[in-house]
Amino acid sequence: MKQLFCLLLLLSQAPLFLHAQSNYKPGYVIDSKNDTLKGFVDYREWVRNPREITFKQTQTATPQKFTVVNANGFAITNAEYYDKFIVNISTSPIELAQLSHTLDTAYTTDTVFLKNLVNGRNVSLYMWTDKVKSCYYLLNKHTHTIEYLRQYQYLNDERQSVASVNGYINQLLRLAYQYLPGDTKILTRIQKANYAESDLTSVAVALNGGKASQQTVTSTSGIRFFAGAGVRYSKLQFNSSAGAGPFSNGVHDNVFSPVIAAGMDILVNKYTEKLLFRLELTGAINHYLLSEALTGLNSTVNALDVKIYHFAAIPQVMYSFYSTDKLKAFIDLGLAMNIYKYNNYNYSTTYNFGAVVNQSNYPSFQSFEFAVPVKAGVQINKRIEVYGTYWLPSSLTKYIYYSADQSALQAGVNYIFR
Repeated sequence: MKQLFCLLLLLSQAPLFLHAQSNYKPGYVIDSKNDTLKGFVDYREWVRNPREITFKQTQTATPQKFTVVNANGFAITNAEYYDKFIVNISTSPIELAQLSHTLDTAYTTDTVFLKNLVNGRNVSLYMWTDKVKSCYYLLNKHTHTIEYLRQYQYLNDERQSVASVNGYINQLLRLAYQYLPGDTKILTRIQKANYAESDLTSVAVALNGGKASQQTVTSTSGIRFFAGAGVRYSKLQFNSSAGAGPFSNGVHDNVFSPVIAAGMDILVNKYTEKLLFRLELTGAINHYLLSEALTGLNSTVNALDVKIYHFAAIPQVMYSFYSTDKLKAFIDLGLAMNIYKYNNYNYSTTYNFGAVVNQSNYPSFQSFEFAVPVKAGVQINKRIEVYGTYWLPSSLTKYIYYSADQSALQAGVNYIFR
């Protein structure tokens, strides 16, 4: 348990590292003079629109802070684009517990960075997300005006339901009549459109005659593969009560064995790689030699010689709590589905008068069992992963009065293919 405690202690200290994170990606900043500064933007997984970003013109340059005061926009190349606007931001909530019982059209006027979803010759679509909700805006390229696509929700006491006022439908229909007269398909699409990024993006592209560019990638997820090797220090221990089983309580053996691993990572955001889901396949062979001498009227020596072929498929969740351009530190939790194969092992009892009694394939071990591995490590230069793992004890037997529990410490290196 000491090993598990150390890993949990590392996890508890993760927040101390968060402020030091950086994830610089190629991008640019448009300064207040409308000059474009090319370089690297510290890209975070922004759940809400950022009000401040950090920028470096070279990887070794001193970081600079940019806000709406000294920047008109910025971008992470091929990922996200933001422009500065003065807009009305709706403050009416959409959470059921916070809904008003009357129509709430309150708003606040603010200067913010809006996220560009669609850039076209007629209109461009933008999004603002804060702690209240997401709001969408259309920039008319001909009038150079930007308007909030209106939607409000409130509790209708008479009908005892949530009512929606979808003003954005008429706003979009007006633009459709202007830019695509006679196109009945776009009218149907608008009338069916939900107040959601995917639907509004589709409509905005259509309003530009299908020739607009989507500025924000539709999916930030990604896949990568890895392979590696390591060493495992395994322990097989018998735990029993009232003298039951082939060995006394606590008898164990420790062995070193090589381990090979390969697998696939599913990245939630391939630009930040902060959170990922991993499927790992591992293989190892453990050869245990257990022996116990018992004294008494008939002294005996009990011995077990067993070789365990251990194959595992391990779905995992990995989180990087510290991240820079060249180094990431992560913690990982998995659920191993273990398949065990055994040699024709033998349990022997040798008596003091020389007789030997052999029992083949005793005790009976399981061929399948779950286990929980807890891992921590670092990723170096985006290619090399160095880690340590503690496998919590799991039982290889199903006997009532005793068990054979296997646990392990593992260290290894993986190579990440990109």
